[in-house]
Amino acid sequence: MDESPTDGFRHHPHWLLGVVAVVCAQAGLVLELFGPGHSFAALLDDRPVLSGRHPLHLYHGSLGAEAFRARGSTTVYDPNFQAGYPKTPVFDGGSRPAELVLALAGRGFSPAAYKVGLFACLLLVPLAFVLAARGAGLPAGAAVLAGAGGVVLSGSTQVHRLVEEGEIDFLMAGLGVIVFVCWLARYSKWFGIDSWLVMALVAAAGWYAHPVVWIGLVPVVIVFYVAVAPRKELAWHLGLLGIAAAGVAPNAWWLADWVRYWWLRVPATGEPLPVPTVEAVLGTPADYAALAGSVTWGWPVAVLSVAGLVLMAKAGHRGAAALVALTAGAAVALARVSAVWPQAPADAPDRLAPLAAGLLAVPAAFAVWAVKTRFRLAGPLTAVTVGGVLLLGWADGPTRPLAAVARVDGRPLLVGLGTEQQALVDAVTRHTTLEARVLWDDAAERRPGWNWTALLPVLTNRSYLGGLDPGSGVEHCTCGLRDGALNGRPLGDWTDADLDHFCRWYNVGWVVARSPAAADRWGRHPAATAVARLTEGGRPVVVFALDRPRSFVLSGSAVWEGAAPNRITLTNVVPDRDGYVTLSLHSVDGLRVYPTYILRSHGDDSEKDPAAVGADPVNHVRLRVPGPVPRVTLVWENP
Repeated sequence: MDESPTDGFRHHPHWLLGVVAVVCAQAGLVLELFGPGHSFAALLDDRPVLSGRHPLHLYHGSLGAEAFRARGSTTVYDPNFQAGYPKTPVFDGGSRPAELVLALAGRGFSPAAYKVGLFACLLLVPLAFVLAARGAGLPAGAAVLAGAGGVVLSGSTQVHRLVEEGEIDFLMAGLGVIVFVCWLARYSKWFGIDSWLVMALVAAAGWYAHPVVWIGLVPVVIVFYVAVAPRKELAWHLGLLGIAAAGVAPNAWWLADWVRYWWLRVPATGEPLPVPTVEAVLGTPADYAALAGSVTWGWPVAVLSVAGLVLMAKAGHRGAAALVALTAGAAVALARVSAVWPQAPADAPDRLAPLAAGLLAVPAAFAVWAVKTRFRLAGPLTAVTVGGVLLLGWADGPTRPLAAVARVDGRPLLVGLGTEQQALVDAVTRHTTLEARVLWDDAAERRPGWNWTALLPVLTNRSYLGGLDPGSGVEHCTCGLRDGALNGRPLGDWTDADLDHFCRWYNVGWVVARSPAAADRWGRHPAATAVARLTEGGRPVVVFALDRPRSFVLSGSAVWEGAAPNRITLTNVVPDRDGYVTLSLHSVDGLRVYPTYILRSHGDDSEKDPAAVGADPVNHVRLRVPGPVPRVTLVWENP
């Protein structure tokens, strides 16, 4: 029940036109991300988004969507990269929005569906701010004003960076936090089915988007519960428990894998890292000023939010004011801790600052609304504001003067392969076969579109060592050539014999050298012959073919019929004299062998020479085969 029924959209439906207008404005800004001219054709074509980790999310999203339709799980064993690795909710969690979109579209690899899903996610931003404002008790007009603020905030450099890097999961979870916190106050004040349903749906979406963010919200909910619970009836407590269940239960099917596969992360060095002091965490006023200044319009939002929180409390929305202030304060505190904690991701403060700004934008909108109301200009000035964001989204000039005034970052995403990248794809396809893997040199410098190589198996129908994501932090992805090192060992320290053993162990038939050091070392290897010389980003790229036997079978003999996600097929399998068949394929729990009388060995691989294999901690698959077998199938069944 609404304590102020005359302030809602039901009683002032004309404000719904304002909601439509801010959503349309957001649509205009988002379309500009895919190309100039607000063209829907750029949104619906098959050119993939190459900015940040979008290619990785698209690739993993297609694998996860196909696996979900096949067996109800998005966890996949992928043999096309890194000699086989498990794609899990841990790596990579950012692909979950893509998995959902591609599964709903009923398609596998589809750049068009991915872009439509990205467009839809970003279109939710103003709606989330409108919904949050209503949850906090703001009148309909102030909610529209909050939605307009959300449009501008979503175009800020900091949020644009999240979009560009592919952090859509974090962005969606952050929007969920803003809505959930505001509706938690509404639930406390006006206990009803509407607030329960909103919170339950947002909780389910928030857990799906980013469980770490949602776990971080738990302390805020606990503080809130301790403060208000003693005065509430049993139904209220049961309803809150139901909201928690509604958030976790629909996600239990994949959260189990998320918990199960944390061990795949590469373990720490074991050396204790220094713990920051309390003084370092608290910082100085200058640190907080820098944090506020790091967000576009951060200072005005922070100042207006103070007045807005006071006005919300005076208007009878003390719970909403307290929860918004508490959650924003927690986000700022986490940003300070992450700024001085060595173990924290370097970009954590840059992600938490926009979250705090988004929370404070709700009371800031109320402060602006209150001023307009005092001068009896709330309606006209809000209409002008909405008209301004519409112009910003759809009628800005070629030089983007309105975007400059609003400080909106309108840089488009990188969409579609460039001429050099397409030439490299064509060269790899022309000079390689399915007989062996391609060793891909991961460049140390992250150039624009650096992660486009995650799409290589789709673009070339080849398997690769490297190219997936050098920063994955998963032990199966340790192997590869990156930053001048092969499997963690400086490339210059490898002898020709070591390189030969490495190439046999991983069945490498070709090398794509994208750095001078790699091109020089492989150019001096007797078995390597340059078969193509190209450029990428103005830098030389050399494709080498290696003169060596190519086989995925390291001991014994077999015909490698094919490798697809979750399934590898061999025919005419004959063991060696010790009764084993060793495959150039990473072992992982849950990999089942059929016929079932063939056993998978869990012992150390006798041929795994640390000097030539380097820091790869994962053994290859060894099969105990009693005699010749016409057909053997390895199927990964998520244990």
